[in-house]
Amino acid sequence: MANILIINADANLKRLIKLALPGMEHSVQHSATLQTACAQSTSSKLDLVISRFVADDDQGPKDLMELRKTFPTARLIVTAALHDPALEGEKFQRVVRELHIEYCLLEPIETGAMLHTIQSALALPKRP
Repeated sequence: MANILIINADANLKRLIKLALPGMEHSVQHSATLQTACAQSTSSKLDLVISRFVADDDQGPKDLMELRKTFPTARLIVTAALHDPALEGEKFQRVVRELHIEYCLLEPIETGAMLHTIQSALALPKRP
């Protein structure tokens, strides 16, 4: 059983995650924003954090750095809704790699991709 925190998820992302976790007994928490998650979560007890970043929200490297800093031992999956994924996607993924965030998915996300990513993330050892 894993402790999972989902941040800033829209209805579609919640549905994808629910489809990706059928029959698995996990403790899943939801938080509307990263700031709320920082205030309410015990980061050391989390196994996986899934956070959605939206280009319209002016979220950028600062928020990604805060995400990694707030959850230093959790495995991270970042999903990104970008204005132009073909243009912005490569840069966003490079920043994610530089911050040692394990997984990055660009929207739209297929159910199979989410399932594979969550399973892979949960199979990784926790960060030291």
